[in-house]
Amino acid sequence: MFQPKFAASMVIGAATLLIGLSANAHEFIASQSPATAKPGENATLILDSTHQFGLPEEAEGVNDVRAALITAGGTNDIAISQNDDAPNLIGTFEVPDTAAWISGHRLGVVWSQTPDGWQAGGADEHPDAIASTRYEKFAKLLVGTEGAADFVTKPLGDALEIVPLSDPRDTKVGEDAEFQILLNGHPLTTSVLATYAGFTETPSSWAYATETLSTEAGSGIAKIRVSAPGLWIVRVAADMPDAEEGVGNHNIRATLSFAVDK
Repeated sequence: MFQPKFAASMVIGAATLLIGLSANAHEFIASQSPATAKPGENATLILDSTHQFGLPEEAEGVNDVRAALITAGGTNDIAISQNDDAPNLIGTFEVPDTAAWISGHRLGVVWSQTPDGWQAGGADEHPDAIASTRYEKFAKLLVGTEGAADFVTKPLGDALEIVPLSDPRDTKVGEDAEFQILLNGHPLTTSVLATYAGFTETPSSWAYATETLSTEAGSGIAKIRVSAPGLWIVRVAADMPDAEEGVGNHNIRATLSFAVDK
């Protein structure tokens, strides 16, 4: 019988991969309202930037964010704007009658740690910077109907991506949802965090934590035990050297959101 084991650490190119746990960076999370919107109905895409799942803390810059609805038939951009009623970004889309992804991408933005705190911009703008980091974020939200495994399990091609091995919305409470973590298309050995809406109001707290494994499905596999119904978020991060002079680190983050109602 095949015995799962912890995957060996992977080196991609010359980069040393670390778990990106920079406390100052917000998570980038996609959800929809109403959560019960049916195919053919309009729904609102919500892009939160927060340390607390379900409670937006600040809005990302509109010019730094891209969003799209991706189906097996193609990709349609979603126009986004600042929400007048909350510190986040919103857009409108029609819920498709097939499985689909909402894809959000917060482009890489450089921040520097200075004696006066974190400031936007690199060392060229802040000569007294202790360190400069580029933060790039990806968010995926699974929408539409269930059961299109061939589509749901196909990577979108994000630099850091959480790829389901089956439709996670079919997971029942008490069962595991399984994902493969990819960095630049290659399985990644890393820590994986997960939580669900309403778990806690404590910032930067998660309901579940695990490490990727090697299984019969491959390497970079994460098993997330679904312990409650509701909207779930899975999160990973990686640190790599940055190509720009004066920027020492490229922190990439990815989240995947899906609803469980069983």
